[in-house]
Amino acid sequence: MNSPLRRIGFWLSHDKEGTARVSELLGQACRRAGIEVLPMEPAAEDSPSWEGLEALICLGGDGTMLSAAAWAARHGVILGGVNLGRLGFLTTCSGEEISKLAEILADGSFEVRERAMLQARVQRGAGGDSGSTRLALNELSLMRAQMGKMVDLDVEVNGRLLNRYHADGVLVATPSGSTAYSLSAGGPLIWPEARVLCVTPVCPHSLTNRSVILPDDVQIALRPRERRGRRDDMIFSLDGRRTYRLKLDETLLLERAPVNLRLLLMPGSNFAALLRAKMRWQGYEVP
Repeated sequence: MNSPLRRIGFWLSHDKEGTARVSELLGQACRRAGIEVLPMEPAAEDSPSWEGLEALICLGGDGTMLSAAAWAARHGVILGGVNLGRLGFLTTCSGEEISKLAEILADGSFEVRERAMLQARVQRGAGGDSGSTRLALNELSLMRAQMGKMVDLDVEVNGRLLNRYHADGVLVATPSGSTAYSLSAGGPLIWPEARVLCVTPVCPHSLTNRSVILPDDVQIALRPRERRGRRDDMIFSLDGRRTYRLKLDETLLLERAPVNLRLLLMPGSNFAALLRAKMRWQGYEVP
């Protein structure tokens, strides 16, 4: 059992139909249970009202949770979600289960699982200073800035060359991200608690280039390369939220972040059952 929650925030997706109504109903249920509810806005992350927040509940889907994951991990705030989208691998419950959600928040019967975060920073020049650190829950994706062009880069692990890639892009994913973009690119499914990172090329030019699973205590370097005199910049994205430019003389340094995300789950949550349901594997029962 966990301690009952008394102060939570709502982070809403304004792109999902019915979000406002679900927010109103969940807010009413939480207040009846003695929980203070604060409406949150992503643009106001430094607001004093965020101080003392115990949990952040996202109403939307996995994308909404990814928008809040870095802030929640940095501040040690429990992150949950009500799925109003399609898959919902990260969300706590569906829109039909909000009464139960308010109940478990109030009595502490919810579960909290820690999920690894990926930390990325840009190193400018050979041995130069690194820029600011950015976090991702699912993955970092690196593509060429000019659409339709392939990337050429070296991937190093602890300073030693792993492979030289010529592909549409390269992904570095956490176990949480193995069910997202990495899966679409042909990467493996990874149990959430596994202490690994996964490097997956996107549409590689060589059929022998496959995903590589690495221990999560290594440092991964992505170094762009000049090819046939072409010096195009690349762009990278964290969890598909924002894009950042990477120049030819810069290096992306990736490693497991020193902070984890505290993910809110319903009592008795089972990742195998979640996979069967979302993937519609054998044993999945249609409601």
